[in-house]
Amino acid sequence: MTKSKRILLTIILLLVPVIILADDHGNMQTKKGFLDFLLSAKYLVVLIVAAVGVTAIWMNKLSFKVRLILMSVSFILFGVITIFAPWLFVTPSPVCAATKPFLYGFKPQFLATLSVIGVLSLAVGKGFCGTACPVGALQELLHRIPWLKKLKQKKVPFKITNTVRIILFVLFLIVAFTFATSTYFYYNLFDLIHWEFIMPWFDFILFMAFLVIILGVSLFSYRPFCYFICPMGLYTWILEHVAPLKVRLNKDACNNCGVCEKASPCNAVKGIVDGNKLRADCHLCGDCIKSCSKSALYFGLKH
Repeated sequence: MTKSKRILLTIILLLVPVIILADDHGNMQTKKGFLDFLLSAKYLVVLIVAAVGVTAIWMNKLSFKVRLILMSVSFILFGVITIFAPWLFVTPSPVCAATKPFLYGFKPQFLATLSVIGVLSLAVGKGFCGTACPVGALQELLHRIPWLKKLKQKKVPFKITNTVRIILFVLFLIVAFTFATSTYFYYNLFDLIHWEFIMPWFDFILFMAFLVIILGVSLFSYRPFCYFICPMGLYTWILEHVAPLKVRLNKDACNNCGVCEKASPCNAVKGIVDGNKLRADCHLCGDCIKSCSKSALYFGLKH
């Protein structure tokens, strides 16, 4: 596929849904339905940020500095500016959208969040998580700090991280259907970007302990909340496997040198190189692609 065709296809895939979902956020209604939530400005901005991130990696322009800028923008835009512009806050949060339907039913706001993130994940593997998620961006920014380099080389196997993530979700389902409450209340990193810490002192201590641990672990482990805990991460991981746009391998160009696996902060590359049907989440950081001197790894459609 020529470069011009790739640019055209990128524009078609990413700008059409942006146009469809465009709406004036000032048009508020007392009672909102599914389309009212879906056609809101926050999701338009999410799609624009995702489009920029996806275009950068597709056009092979996702350098270290560009990735840092994109992650910083995602965190500031959806995690900090929301203090002054609440209409930008992705609420319900991905964790709430993935869990509260089991408690309160499929309310319009839950379906809207699930739909936007789901469509992005179906079109582009981790299209939301790897580009526009403020919590994912914060963890990645912490991991990019050049500390604890030796620890960063030791990656927890995906079988372990995904098993923990699945067990936590099953535990949530048991508690939700038995006691009508959510276990994620005590370990939901999205609560940080609410910037509201008014809660019973015991709950506050537990949450702060979780916050210190998860952000501390982020310094040497890549996106620990995403891999070990996030139920939306589990949901998008499943969808990621059928996405047409994702990191792929040109087997003819690969010499199995292993450089990409060492350069990448996650475990997804090994699964890509080995051709595994089930592999770890790929958050589109682009490190594996940049490290490959043979250009065997690329982002895009299957050749």
